[in-house]
Amino acid sequence: MGTTNLDTLNLATALQIGGVALTATPAELNAAADNSGKLVAQAAGNFALTAATHGNRITLVNDADVAITLPAATGSGYTYKVVIVTTAWTGGTIKAASAADSFLGGINGVDDDADAAYAWKAETADDTVSGNGTSTGGKVGDWYEFIDVATGLFLVSGFITQSGGSEATPFSAAVN
Repeated sequence: MGTTNLDTLNLATALQIGGVALTATPAELNAAADNSGKLVAQAAGNFALTAATHGNRITLVNDADVAITLPAATGSGYTYKVVIVTTAWTGGTIKAASAADSFLGGINGVDDDADAAYAWKAETADDTVSGNGTSTGGKVGDWYEFIDVATGLFLVSGFITQSGGSEATPFSAAVN
């Protein structure tokens, strides 16, 4: 049997593979399978994460005081990972889109002054993480991950490097 090359394939019925219907959209398939765009450099200045540009990708932050806004939590399952690549993220924040969204989970921290370890838990109304370059983290290599698990809820994890002798939680309830 020969090979046929197609430029476009339009199906009138559902595509099945091994008897299982393929229900993902082409955009969903590309998001899951295309690794060429997995790293996203931040836009200049403050910006909002979107499913199309940042969902299931790693966003590299190279701005010391950028404010990042998450999309509304809808239960989409999208993961938003933010990695700090600037020397110090001295005034940076990652906030929920509105006060209707909150965080569940925690962030692990290590004190680079005293070799101590910390675990910071998101409290009920927390909707913001902040880095100040010292006590709340925000150093090069710190990372934060937000998984859209339900309407109004992100599961948060991450790792931060803290210093200064007065280490503190990076979480707060700051969105009005």
